[in-house]
Amino acid sequence: MKYIFLFISLTFLFYSCETDFETNAEWEDITVVYGLLDQRDSVQYIKINKAFLGEGDALMFAKVPDSINYDSLIVWIEEWNENGNFVKSILFGKTEFDKPNDPEAIFDTTSQIIYKGVIPQYYEIRTIVVGNQITYDTLWLNDESTYKLFVQKPDGSKLITSETYLVQSFAITKPFPGSTSIKFVPNPVNTTLFSWDKADNDNENNFRYELQVLFNYKELTLSGDTLYKFLTLASGVVYPQGGSDELVYYYKDNNFFISCTNNVPYDDPSSEGNILERYTGKVEIKVTSAAAELNLFMQVYEPSTSIVQEKPPYTNVENGIGIFSARYYVQQDKKLHDETIADLKEIYYLKFVR
Repeated sequence: MKYIFLFISLTFLFYSCETDFETNAEWEDITVVYGLLDQRDSVQYIKINKAFLGEGDALMFAKVPDSINYDSLIVWIEEWNENGNFVKSILFGKTEFDKPNDPEAIFDTTSQIIYKGVIPQYYEIRTIVVGNQITYDTLWLNDESTYKLFVQKPDGSKLITSETYLVQSFAITKPFPGSTSIKFVPNPVNTTLFSWDKADNDNENNFRYELQVLFNYKELTLSGDTLYKFLTLASGVVYPQGGSDELVYYYKDNNFFISCTNNVPYDDPSSEGNILERYTGKVEIKVTSAAAELNLFMQVYEPSTSIVQEKPPYTNVENGIGIFSARYYVQQDKKLHDETIADLKEIYYLKFVR
């Protein structure tokens, strides 16, 4: 029995060593789509590539243009109004952006292919009233319509589809739109409030809102050169809460002065000594909203904060993978208040002048 068992074991081991198996499945044409519509843009862009996998070094495949780019595709979007009726088609043409090849890049950089759709006529010029402030938006797409994407191979062997609605308009409500300046006070307890309304079609509170506040300034050097700089004061994601239609972000005024103190002066004394004066520019307050599909896509693929690193795949593209959705942003520009400029100069000695 010992010899029989040894013979069977050796036979199994022999066949196990001689049998090869494929680690990869058979090649499959997988189309990767990334497209975000914004009704305020007269030109819309959609990035379309193909996934790749093969025996060998994937990093080498990535540097070959044919591995990630299609020779040609037929790409268009269709507009369907709120009543479900077809309105029009917009054809997208292939555009190549050539730039010097970067041998250190993971993917091929000799030619970047993107599909561009030009909208010949704007849809409407919309009047936006917030308080006593009136602004105007030129919209190139109807934000009450649905837009369907079609990507087809020229031989008709494959059709990729998706659809999205747009993010409808909303407005920043604080700081008050009618004010021309924004004031930060060097007091640890003082807070500036940034707030804005939900998008008109965010009925289920599933849109994503990102606030970004930038402080622009310029530096005049002893040699007469002018350097343009900016500093990010606030950046964060805010979601609607409960039944409120207003979203709020609280910013401590003292953080403005801490950010300026830590980031404006140069660490090198000679570089800082070369700065003659600094001039304050506009404070940009920008809120960007992502539609529900894009919000979910970003939540799935953003960095994990738990020990579970595996993430479920997510796509809203039929017969392919990726995302086709929409985004929209609103922005206010404010001057920095004279008293805040004086504090930067006289309290924090940052060489700012009015």
